[in-house]
Amino acid sequence: MPIFTLFRDYMVWHYSRAYVDIVHIWWNYLWFVNHLFSVPEVAMSLFSPFKRMQENKVNIVKSPSDFFSNLFVNLIMRLVGLMLRSIILLIALVGFVTVFSLGFSTLVTWTLLPVLIGHFFITSIRVLFL
Repeated sequence: MPIFTLFRDYMVWHYSRAYVDIVHIWWNYLWFVNHLFSVPEVAMSLFSPFKRMQENKVNIVKSPSDFFSNLFVNLIMRLVGLMLRSIILLIALVGFVTVFSLGFSTLVTWTLLPVLIGHFFITSIRVLFL
């Protein structure tokens, strides 16, 4: 009878505590991707100039041509910063989707694992003796 007790205890662990551990590990991977790409910081500085490069302010009254050239350079730097930060956020989104889908498939596989093990065991005995 100890084998039945062991089986029962395993099934209780498999369908209760193991899910908590898997979700915790899944959450850790999502946290890692979030911090690897600095998603909150990149999102907050989305429209900042690239590498904080910008021209000094010029008074429009004193030199209109310098003012508009500085305005154009600052606009270009902000657009470059927007494009690069958007690419980083897109890569982070791909990472999030990948981790989420792998975590979900792990949960589904973990749920079906006892049934699959039993099926493979019975199939292997049938193939062995037939």
